[in-house]
Amino acid sequence: MIRRLSAICLLVLLPLSAAQAAVRVDVSGLGPDEKTNVLARLTIRQQGDRKDLSESLVERLHEQAPADIRVALQPFGWYTPSIEAELSGSEPTWVAHYRVDAGEPTLISKIDVQLLGEGAEHEAFKAALRRANRRLTLGERLKHADYEEAKKLLTDAAYAGGFLDAYWAVSELRVNPDSRQAEIYLHLQTGPRYAFGRVTLQQDGEQGLNQDFVERYLSLKEGEPFDPQKLLDQQFALSDLGYFQSVEITPQRTEADAEHRVPLVIHTTPRKKHRYEGGIGYGTDTGARVSLGTEWRQINQWGHNLDASARVSQIKDTAAANYRVPQGAKPGENLTFSAIQDREALNEGDTSKYTFGASLNRHPGEWQRRLYLEYSHERSTFPMKQAVLDPVTGAPQTDPVTGDEITESVDQTATADLLTPGVSFTRTDSDDPIFAHRGWYVFADVHGAQKNALSSTSFVRTYLLTRGVYSLDYKTRLLGRVELGANFHDRFTDLPATQRFFAGGDNSVRGYSYESIGTDGEGNVTGGQYLATFSTELERRIKGNWGAAVFVDAGGADEVFLPKLYYGVGAGLRYRAPVGSFQVDLAHPLTGDAEGQFIGLRLHISVRVGL
Repeated sequence: MIRRLSAICLLVLLPLSAAQAAVRVDVSGLGPDEKTNVLARLTIRQQGDRKDLSESLVERLHEQAPADIRVALQPFGWYTPSIEAELSGSEPTWVAHYRVDAGEPTLISKIDVQLLGEGAEHEAFKAALRRANRRLTLGERLKHADYEEAKKLLTDAAYAGGFLDAYWAVSELRVNPDSRQAEIYLHLQTGPRYAFGRVTLQQDGEQGLNQDFVERYLSLKEGEPFDPQKLLDQQFALSDLGYFQSVEITPQRTEADAEHRVPLVIHTTPRKKHRYEGGIGYGTDTGARVSLGTEWRQINQWGHNLDASARVSQIKDTAAANYRVPQGAKPGENLTFSAIQDREALNEGDTSKYTFGASLNRHPGEWQRRLYLEYSHERSTFPMKQAVLDPVTGAPQTDPVTGDEITESVDQTATADLLTPGVSFTRTDSDDPIFAHRGWYVFADVHGAQKNALSSTSFVRTYLLTRGVYSLDYKTRLLGRVELGANFHDRFTDLPATQRFFAGGDNSVRGYSYESIGTDGEGNVTGGQYLATFSTELERRIKGNWGAAVFVDAGGADEVFLPKLYYGVGAGLRYRAPVGSFQVDLAHPLTGDAEGQFIGLRLHISVRVGL
């Protein structure tokens, strides 16, 4: 029985052994780039695992190897290599070793680059010529990649400048292996410069948008020089309006007129006019939460739109609706009418607020500007200390031992009606809107109210937030944040909670609970007149989409111009997803409060999108 099993196993293993015949290839004497190209070019390496591999086939492939090596080295300027080839072993395993001496380099002895035709002196080619000349230098070793890159720089410049008929009148790389010299001849015939012709907008029949309304967002002008980047910018601008599922811009080059004007056809297909969404989640600043939302992307032919959303959580509830009327000629410019209801459970106390407002949103230059007018009614409850009165005399009671006045904590409820005009500015400059490696963000806001002008108190509130990110290398990012605020008022106690400053939480000072920093003289968290928070974070990608971070946060909110700072340090995990960076942090507070509640580690869970 054992002999029979052994025979069967032998019959099975014999064909497997034959199929495993292979040639191991070893190359020495070359730099990393040259060696990589040689290994990729060697036929004996590419076919060294064929099932029909035989001794005669291996010998033929081995004889071909020196020619393969010479061809693979030529792109790097090595045209006269010395090659020692050795084949050892026998079926089923051979070893092919090639010792290569690249020899003397082939040097560039002549460079002749010329621009011919209408665009010879055009600005579009100047920068490209400078970059091409840096690629090709007399007396330097010839590299085919630099030669091809120089050609690409000039052809790309021709297309970007609108010279659509440009072609190479001469494109030659002449190499003399014996003298180890190379001559480069590049003569580009630019041809005429093209311009934009008539722009035709074609909407899908079901879109329903007024043609004049859409055309006011067209920045392409007939007669302007043809520029591919402007075509791309126009496509993005129309897509950013939110009405279109796709935007295609097709130059009709074959229909160009005698003045070389190229007609353009813009075809749009609509998005669904209604969108609904819902979700559940958890964040340490909100607790468990449930959200619902809907959007009417297009209400009428003039592009009016409406969105409404509601979110219920353990800490903060919000319901909002916004009706937008497009304005201007840039995406995002509109007149917005809003209605918002908020309820928030503060660290001590709570607040509820109803807001109705209108805002005019514009984009002057690179900034986003928002002019707004809001009317709000807010009801806030804060704890406060008050003296305990003698029930008979009505005088404050004192402790019989210490003689100190006896106090008790009671809830103070205040209501406020505010008519607040304001202005805010926002700007973002980053290399990626979701996961930036370099960039910065700024948000500044000023608003206020005047007592007796539909307002119960007078104040001016200023606020500044800036964030930045800088990549130390392709795996490591340094992130920073600064937040400053100041409130100028008649009487602080008349200010509702939403106009006061608080610190602490996921996006403020980690290690402390949400809006728990901002105490009065009695230790109650009632908010502050001034705000200052700072954060520095070092983040490094470890493997795939996973990373880790360490951070230091500091911040404070009180009635002093330079608030007392509470410090927190910690570390966390990062996971990069298509929608942003998921963050799980453990933070340790370094500064306690009057009640000593900031002791030990605190977990923070949040999502960062962009900056």
